[in-house]
Amino acid sequence: MKLNFSSETLVLLEVIQQAMRADQELYLVGGAVRDVLLGKEIHDLDFVMGSDPTPLAKRVAQRLKVGFFVLDDDRHTTRVLKHNPDGKVSPLDFVQFTGDGLSADLYHRDFTINAMAVNLRDLSTVIDPFNGQVDLKKKLLQPCSQTALLDDPVRVLRGIRLAHQFDLDYGVGLEALMLEAALNLPRTAFERQRDEFFRILEGPEPALGMSDCRRVGIFQTMIPSIMDLASIPALPPHTLPLFDHTLRVVDYLDRLITVISQCDAVIEEPWWLRVAQSELSVFSAQVDAYIHEELTVGRSKKGLALLGALLHDIGKPSTMKQGEDQRLHFYGHDRLGAKMAWEAAKRIQLSNVESEWIKTLVRYHMRLLPMINRGGLPTRHEVYQFYKHAGDAGVAIALHALADIAATYEHTLTLDKWQRAVQVSKVMLSAWWKHKDEVISPHLFLNGDDLQAIFSLTPGRKIGHLLKKLEEAQASGHINSRAEAEAFIRDRLSHHKKGEHEL
Repeated sequence: MKLNFSSETLVLLEVIQQAMRADQELYLVGGAVRDVLLGKEIHDLDFVMGSDPTPLAKRVAQRLKVGFFVLDDDRHTTRVLKHNPDGKVSPLDFVQFTGDGLSADLYHRDFTINAMAVNLRDLSTVIDPFNGQVDLKKKLLQPCSQTALLDDPVRVLRGIRLAHQFDLDYGVGLEALMLEAALNLPRTAFERQRDEFFRILEGPEPALGMSDCRRVGIFQTMIPSIMDLASIPALPPHTLPLFDHTLRVVDYLDRLITVISQCDAVIEEPWWLRVAQSELSVFSAQVDAYIHEELTVGRSKKGLALLGALLHDIGKPSTMKQGEDQRLHFYGHDRLGAKMAWEAAKRIQLSNVESEWIKTLVRYHMRLLPMINRGGLPTRHEVYQFYKHAGDAGVAIALHALADIAATYEHTLTLDKWQRAVQVSKVMLSAWWKHKDEVISPHLFLNGDDLQAIFSLTPGRKIGHLLKKLEEAQASGHINSRAEAEAFIRDRLSHHKKGEHEL
């Protein structure tokens, strides 16, 4: 396989070469070499050398006129932050060999496709002691050694991510090594597990990635309660057992997000995905921007939405009871599931903001189903109430509801049912992106100062209650002018004084 560095990368490597002393050897290693061989664009570059790289990294930073800092004093790991033309920042990491030389360093890496190196003084030759190039051609994921995963169990998650990112098959015996190493995940930091887990969710085929996580024992450590989903059989109208249904929701949500945000994608099957694209592609740009937003730097809303899909029925096993109709029911699973989702999110070290977002998605993931089942479009009041509870997560819920319905009914899904679902979601998305100032958070005709001046009210809770009711009435379309707002407040005060209702 041939190395073809981009002109931008060659310029960068030349800057680094000029910063090196004449007697120094420096090697580009790992994923960057793999990606160059595959013809992919590279950003993050890792370099190794035989001595402390700190002085070299400092000289490189000075030549590039960028930031520099030490990541790990003990392991002599330093980072230079390079600014790209698109405004993003790419790290250049400089590390001292693990072991007594390059061969030992490569041996201690995770997979053969990541255990290749290029000497910066000879950019035409790939140093490939474990035949990573052969495995790339064969599309095989192979560990560098029998202990590679046990040395660092987080590599199990990385292996799953790489397999789906590059469409690789697991090598003979690799899954057995994954199962063994996954048992040792508890001795690794949840933050590292989380980061690799989200790369799987945000990558290609996240549902298959989640299936692999289940098969090799990832969930037992990361989110043990997910394993209980396997105990629930297919119960009408569900056509699949609960765990399979959950993975199907992850898959369908990922596909819906893709076809809506990439409106020019040609969809032939399944028919319901084509219908959804046709109706909702009007929000293509907005959905694309939304899923790339980050509540916490490094994790997108797409990843959070897919995690929410994975957790949406997590409360069902604990709420399953047989009703008087002799059928199994899961009353309150959304409320319990929200609590469990929060705990799961905190367990894997998500921020409070992210955990609350996930909790909200799970709590209200069924809120649109009554509107879909009854037919007709949601009223303005229903839209207002939905977003009052769901907030920003309501957009993800509107898409999740579609994935959930498709995964529930599968081949029994009717065109009528699907069109009703799509129209309800369309109303919700339109309200968020086109009518927010009218339906979700309207600018009130009266404020607290007005209530004090017009109705001689004193500051306090009474004014807050009245403004809340005014907002609800405006959002519902019942009040459309300042005069109507004044009449509304006067009427509420009058009836309250008579004891007929609360403010």
